[in-house]
This record gives sequence, structure tokens and C-alpha cells, in this order.
Amino acid sequence: MRHFIAEKDLQGALTQYSWTSYSRVEQLNCDQCDCIWILASDDNWRQQLIEAKQKVSQIVLLTYKYDRLEMQTALMLGARAYCHALGTQSLLSSVARVIEAGGMWLPNELLSVTTTNVATTLQSKRVLPVLSGLTNREKDVLSGILDGLSNKEIAREHGITERTVKEYVGTLLHKFEAKDRISLLLRLGEFSHLKDAL
Repeated sequence: MRHFIAEKDLQGALTQYSWTSYSRVEQLNCDQCDCIWILASDDNWRQQLIEAKQKVSQIVLLTYKYDRLEMQTALMLGARAYCHALGTQSLLSSVARVIEAGGMWLPNELLSVTTTNVATTLQSKRVLPVLSGLTNREKDVLSGILDGLSNKEIAREHGITERTVKEYVGTLLHKFEAKDRISLLLRLGEFSHLKDAL
């Protein structure tokens, strides 16, 4: 397993691994078994994570401040680990060993909060289609719905007809197993912060 990380300063924390630095995920030439470490301080980390998931199955999101919603978003987008970027060498080594063995790594500070929400999350995952499975236009329309826009406003914003928006709303309702926009919003529940990933 090779490890790819954008931040050269963090490469020294795990001296037993060979690191390859990168500037853009889509330019990486890696194998499915490799690991990509992404920094949450990069404003584009969500898109990087989505692109990384298409290349590898082991992804670590490094953060400078733990945040439950950030962690949930990372996990929903395919990250296998979420840890502090300034963690000790021992901590980062543990993270690497756990994900190499096929496990997941979550910080203790957030693990208790996460486990209390597991049942809700599992229920929600049944009705939430994979975000990457939505078309770009469906994502645009869903983003408008999450912003509280009317069909007319969504149509104007994206340069399409109101009838086209209605068709996409119908498709989204079907995919999310919702009968109307309100039940769609209720189905999304606490995962509405995923709008940033659209």
C-alpha cells in the first residue's frame, strides 16, 4: 500500500511509510489498494474525496478541528478514517494500520456521538441514494430544494424550463421514496448538510 498526501510537512509523521505527494487527486496514478490522505483545510476537500473514492478504497480525511458534520460528510462520501492532522506519529500509525486491515478509524471524541446516531443513520441510508448516483441536473435541483427555492426559481437559476424542473423533482421524489417536497426534506433530515457535496 502506497500513501499519497498533499501536505509535505505531514509526511514526516509516518516515517515507516513511503509517501508520494500530490497537488490534485485526479492526477494521481494509484492502485485501488493505495491510500489517499486529504486535508479538510482545503476548501475543495469534498470534491477531492469524491474523486479519490473513484481511485482507491482507503481514504483518510485529516482535520485541524474535529467536527461531527464534517466527519459524517466524509464517511458518507467514502472516507475510511477521520483524524486530527496534528496527531502524534503513534496515532497516525494506528490509523494507517487500522485502514490497511480493512477497518475504520474515528476519534474517541466523536465516536460516542456517532454510535448514538447509528440506528438513525442506518435507517436514513436505506432511503438515501448514493450522491454520486445522482445526475448533475438532479444535484442542481436538489440543491435548489434544500435552499428552499420554488420550481420557478430553480428553473431561472439553471436556465431550464419550470416543466423540466418538475420532472427532476419527480425523479428525486421517486429516488428518495418521498411523496412530496416536504417528505423529501424530512427524509434528508440531518444529512441536509450534504448540500455542500452536491
